[in-house]
Amino acid sequence: MMPEQSNDYRIVVLGSAGVGKTSCVLRFVKGQFRDSYIPTVEDTYRQVVNCNKQITTLQITDTTGTHSFPAMQRLSIQKGHAFMLLYSITSKQTLEDLKPIYQQIREIKGEQSQSPQDVPIMLIGCKSDDTACREVSENIGKFLAQHWQCAFIETSAKQNSNIREAFQELLKLDKKRQFNFNVDQDGHIIETTATNNDNSSISPVKTTGGGGAISNTSTTTSSRSPSVTEASGTTRPTTPILNNRTINVNKKISHTPDNITDELARKKSAKKVLSISSTNTSKRKCSIM
Repeated sequence: MMPEQSNDYRIVVLGSAGVGKTSCVLRFVKGQFRDSYIPTVEDTYRQVVNCNKQITTLQITDTTGTHSFPAMQRLSIQKGHAFMLLYSITSKQTLEDLKPIYQQIREIKGEQSQSPQDVPIMLIGCKSDDTACREVSENIGKFLAQHWQCAFIETSAKQNSNIREAFQELLKLDKKRQFNFNVDQDGHIIETTATNNDNSSISPVKTTGGGGAISNTSTTTSSRSPSVTEASGTTRPTTPILNNRTINVNKKISHTPDNITDELARKKSAKKVLSISSTNTSKRKCSIM
């Protein structure tokens, strides 16, 4: 039995009773968390997303944690497109309970001629905030995920840690579809506009796991203004030349150098001498006549 052909995409949440399946789904869909535990038979939650540029409804099936309804669980797996396998980090037994469920997924999807790589599966360690009661280390979860060839993440619905990321990473495993969570209530993609008009002069930034920013060391084009030499293609003389005399650039041009002052004084005195000599000559001529 193949999954139904429609615009709905079915995510099936599986795991033992009390591991936090409902809390995880409620936090993702409604942003809510409840401390009280209410056993679930089977509930379906819906979330509008965009898939391959079409409006799509995620149908998230929160299955029962008991073994009282095996036929219902098998039917959910048959109709499901992607699967979340949840256990509590405070209980080793809840991780052991997932092994037959995983084998059942592989068996049913194999009957539907689906290869293991084509079935998105996410192994999720819940209640990561309860570190004091941890029984399953993160490394054990990672090792089992590698053995099963599926993704892995630890979450906390109470602290709203990695809940949205778990669903996003699960859907990224489906290589045939491209999902977008940035949509309005009608499922249309909310377009984002770039704020930088020119990115050529901005170094790209990488983020570390701790949220710190590391500037990329790759060389970028300098945005500084070109110098006068670069703009004109010629080099200005470093020292100005005036009347074949070198002027000290550290002095203001309005101040006349001493040697020029002396020369001007000599010229003025020479003019006075010539003027006096010409006057005396004219007086002599008058007296002779």
